[in-house]
Amino acid sequence: MSVNTAPARHGVRIKQDSLHPAWRGADPGRKQPFPKRRKSCFKGTVYRRTFSIANDAHVLKRYPLLSRLSLMLSCLASLCAALFLSASAAGRLEAAARAAPGSLAASQLAGIELMEIVLALAFVIGCAITLRIAYRALAQRTDCALARLAAHTVGADGPVGGTDEIDRLIRALDGVSAQLACRVADSERLSRHAHEQERFATRSLEFIYRACTCLAENNASTQWLTALLEDMADCLRARSCSLGLLTPLAESLGVPTRLGAPRLASLLDEFDAETLARKGGLRRQATYADGERVELAVPVRDADGIYGILVVEARSDVLFESRYSRLVDAVASLFALSLGSLQRTQRRRRLALMDERNAIAGELHDSLAQALSYMKLQIARLQLEIGRSCGACAPGGKVLEISGDIKTGLDSAYRHLRELLSAFRTSMPPGGLQQAIREVVEELSARAGTEIGLDYRLGDTPLSVNEEFHLLQIVREALTNVIRHARAGHALIRLDCEAGVVVVQVDDDGRGMAAGSGGEGHHGVSIMHDRARQLAGTLDLQPGPGGRGTRVELRFRPRAGPPPSSPPFASDRDTAHAQPH
Repeated sequence: MSVNTAPARHGVRIKQDSLHPAWRGADPGRKQPFPKRRKSCFKGTVYRRTFSIANDAHVLKRYPLLSRLSLMLSCLASLCAALFLSASAAGRLEAAARAAPGSLAASQLAGIELMEIVLALAFVIGCAITLRIAYRALAQRTDCALARLAAHTVGADGPVGGTDEIDRLIRALDGVSAQLACRVADSERLSRHAHEQERFATRSLEFIYRACTCLAENNASTQWLTALLEDMADCLRARSCSLGLLTPLAESLGVPTRLGAPRLASLLDEFDAETLARKGGLRRQATYADGERVELAVPVRDADGIYGILVVEARSDVLFESRYSRLVDAVASLFALSLGSLQRTQRRRRLALMDERNAIAGELHDSLAQALSYMKLQIARLQLEIGRSCGACAPGGKVLEISGDIKTGLDSAYRHLRELLSAFRTSMPPGGLQQAIREVVEELSARAGTEIGLDYRLGDTPLSVNEEFHLLQIVREALTNVIRHARAGHALIRLDCEAGVVVVQVDDDGRGMAAGSGGEGHHGVSIMHDRARQLAGTLDLQPGPGGRGTRVELRFRPRAGPPPSSPPFASDRDTAHAQPH
């Protein structure tokens, strides 16, 4: 390798390679500008080293456990190095001691050996301490954090205020555990909610099915309606479910105006059913003697009219969600549909029977009534002619007597025909038999001044429209006889059902009747007997209670028959309770 030299200056030869590129090949005698000094790498190197040291310090500060373990490992490495050096020195001193016994090397060797023992002991103790710290930091604390993570709970006995990496790991795992615990709690809550929704939906469908089947196959009797309300209270987990009906509808169906299961709602004691229904219902939270209650009232109505009010009463901790409100509205609509259908069916049957009876009455009026009227006129003319022609002769007197009897008979037949026509044209009010009997009682009591009482206990006994009309006419005829013939001051009508047999009794405190006569010979009594035979029953006339007055008693079994002893869905409800959802 050739070495270029620059011209000597001041007797010194300078190698060209050692010069700055700006001075290479320049004239030595010419003053050259001092070259611009290049940025030194020293500053960058110092900066990089400073940054590295700062970064290392940050790492050591961020990971104190790592720094401690590193320091302990460094100490152990230093101890190992010291042991190695002492072993080497001990070997040299041992060789020197063998070469020159009794010299200073022997005493130095003893010192070195003692130092080796101390260093070995320190190394063993350091290893044990390092292992213990590593075990406690890396094994026990990590296992504790993982156990809390597996249990989805935040550890109450965990490190508080720790700063090393294991403490941060434990806090991070505690956060994950807390989130997992929240997720698990939310999942359990959603699962319970979904299970409750499923149970409520299944229970509601079963209840709606049983209610539809019940109302479709049976009349709206007290027993059936009470069973439905009880089943509804069980489905909603309510304190009670009550049904308030309008008075005309309840009388036409033969049921009480207020029904409740298992008890009657207190709201029906404060408000009238019709008032609540016309206001559109009510929802409130009221305080009673036994605590607070939540009450929900929904009107039972359809496009044809209002039938009553459905009241659900629950404890204060029960919240009526939208699903409960929808179920109550659906049940109210179902009640309205069934009650409206029953009312319309009864109205159609009554109208059909009334049309038939009006047609019969029209035929009687146009035929038999006209004929009787004509015969009455002719008998009157005959009596007038007989009286003019032979009033003084004996045969004429006999003929007048006979014609008078004929006229009396015709008058009686005409009067009873008029009564029959009036009975045929009698209409049944919307309230049914109970309302009709009450109107008859009020009419005859106001006309004659006789105090007439009514004890109606037929309730939900099923009666056909024809049976209702016959019962009404028998009661009317019995009351008419009480007013016309008995001259009684008091009368009592009792209607009851005993073991499926309808019993009708009309008692009075009047003159009574002749013993053993049985009322025979009276046209009204014969008509009542005929109606009793049409009902397949019996009619008896006997002395009243205590031998005073007269008792008219009718007994017959309705063709519809008594309702079943228990609703068929009661066992289904019990079975539904036993089945898990």
